[in-house]
Amino acid sequence: EKVSAAPETLQEDVVSLWGLISQSISGMAPTCDVVAFMTAGAAFALVALPLSYLWAFALMFIEMNTIYHLSKHRASAGGYYAYVAAGLGARPALLTGFMVVFYQLLSVAAIPVYVGGVFLPGLAKSLDYPLPAWFWLVSIVFFIGIPWLLSISGIRPSIRVVAITSFVEVAFLVVASMIIIVKAAPVHPLAPFSIPTDGFKGVAMGMIFAITSFIGIGSHTPLGEEVRGPRTQRGRLIGKAALLSLTLVGAALVLSAYALTVGWGPADMASFANADAPGVTVFLRYLGPVGGIALVILAINSAMADSLALLNSSSRVLFAIGRDALISERFAQVSSTQAPQRSISVITGLTIVVAVLAVAVFGASNGFNVLTTAVLFGLVTAHTFMNVSLMRLAHADHEGTSTRLFYHFLLPVVATGLFWWVLYESIVPLAYPLDWSLAAWLGFTLLVLAYVFRIHGRIHPDHRHYLGTIRDPQ
Repeated sequence: EKVSAAPETLQEDVVSLWGLISQSISGMAPTCDVVAFMTAGAAFALVALPLSYLWAFALMFIEMNTIYHLSKHRASAGGYYAYVAAGLGARPALLTGFMVVFYQLLSVAAIPVYVGGVFLPGLAKSLDYPLPAWFWLVSIVFFIGIPWLLSISGIRPSIRVVAITSFVEVAFLVVASMIIIVKAAPVHPLAPFSIPTDGFKGVAMGMIFAITSFIGIGSHTPLGEEVRGPRTQRGRLIGKAALLSLTLVGAALVLSAYALTVGWGPADMASFANADAPGVTVFLRYLGPVGGIALVILAINSAMADSLALLNSSSRVLFAIGRDALISERFAQVSSTQAPQRSISVITGLTIVVAVLAVAVFGASNGFNVLTTAVLFGLVTAHTFMNVSLMRLAHADHEGTSTRLFYHFLLPVVATGLFWWVLYESIVPLAYPLDWSLAAWLGFTLLVLAYVFRIHGRIHPDHRHYLGTIRDPQ
């Protein structure tokens, strides 16, 4: 659907390197991961929870090689959509772009489902102040509505909000975890990093939640057109931000997973996942009321910052697709604040619907697990296309043969193989309710493929490798 007015542009030259880093950190929501994803992951990994997070950190660090190299040559609102177009053309790029919207939308839906349906009710129950059964609805409106208001206000206020809180989160988790580890004084300190006697299955299942803890690592890439600095350097800043943010969050999460394991008791981790707010219990035990209250406050802030970062990211990808006239060009219009308001509002509305349906059909706990596993399917799909795109663009970096073989072929192949191994180990054999995650991903993929093949002919051949960029070459 076309509109007569030409789409306006996003606000340029407003996001610094530290703004990019804070956007990426907020997309990963480290404190929220500690109270949500680690609790869910412990049900499968048990004492090997730190190992799941260490492996997930290592895998995502390998994958950062792809973002680093692809972003060097292209910085735009398209993010992954533009990167895949550069190497593979229109069809894979469109599938990647819609897949990014898919998994980031589901991730925004999953956070309030867990916080309002599992974490806060469990915490209130442990304090003898039970919350009403409908509290999860309040959580969905709050944790999605407030970020929506900030997102439509423009990128500048959004970055200001996340810039301070993101670094406070990381610093708090690192310091608090080290104190807990010292006070717990584990007798067998390396036990949580040992391979379990029953095999890799539990570790792989735990890695579902560990990898999705890093879901927002690329959420800063669609801010490419709003980065401060010369256009030729914006891509390099995106790559640096990815490496720095992943290093900070990865170190904080591995330390936190280890602190929770030794603080709770390695031999008793089976009860950790079934407890009410176990992360808060550990912090209260070793850090007192101040530590426990700080964790809760930062977790709530982290949930909001995560939704804000992912709304900013996914809406700009949708904006870029609309600017290419491959969906309604109304999605490419911006408001007076130079924010893609229509894209933000549509994604917000869909997110609320998905969150409500997840709880209504599966309940809060299972709904969170279904959404999170579907998120992993979407993430793996998008990053697979990214890795293949990097292989196709090996000639773009004028480096030696051995360097290109290592960075443009070996690392992408290793990352892709590990991603799909984790997926296979985690869902086979299929069982309820995670089989619905596979069904949701397959259904969405088939719908997108049908749409992509229907509209592919309208894309000029000379433009197919430049989708997502500000303008096509003439």
